[in-house]
Amino acid sequence: MNQATQPTAPAAHETGASRASYERARVLADRLVAQLTTLPTAVEVHRSFALDSFEVRLHFGAGMTAGRGLLEAAAAIDTEVTREDKYDQRSRLVGCWLLARTVMDGVPVSAWALASEDDADQLLQATPTDEDTATSEADTAATQPIPTVGTDPAAIVAPAMTAVRTLASVVRPVGDR
Repeated sequence: MNQATQPTAPAAHETGASRASYERARVLADRLVAQLTTLPTAVEVHRSFALDSFEVRLHFGAGMTAGRGLLEAAAAIDTEVTREDKYDQRSRLVGCWLLARTVMDGVPVSAWALASEDDADQLLQATPTDEDTATSEADTAATQPIPTVGTDPAAIVAPAMTAVRTLASVVRPVGDR
């Protein structure tokens, strides 16, 4: 049996910029969680290798309650919620990631939740304002069609046309090849 001949020394503690970045992210994470009524299922202070700094990640889990927590977190970090639909190999929608990302006090912050299509639609529906309603009514006002036929051959206007193929006709499932 081979034994180590050199004593092992404990690793030195990180100091300087890394420690300061971690402390900023940890304090921000604590401050954000204290503002929320719906607690995330997990809170991470994670080192970003690309930026060599720490970031805060708030995981809210799945379902309607998780989605409401995400919306609350997005309001707390003052950012928009984006939706990222995920599909399986047969192009069926399997879930919707709801995401909120921003930078606060120099620390990247991200929060997310997983929702069904119906839950995501319900969570992200916007209540139209009076101004939006007035704009949409003005946009639907009847307009005169553009003439496409005339007596002068030089005056004929033809709309541009482009052939459209559905994605389903282009991509075949793996098992059908």
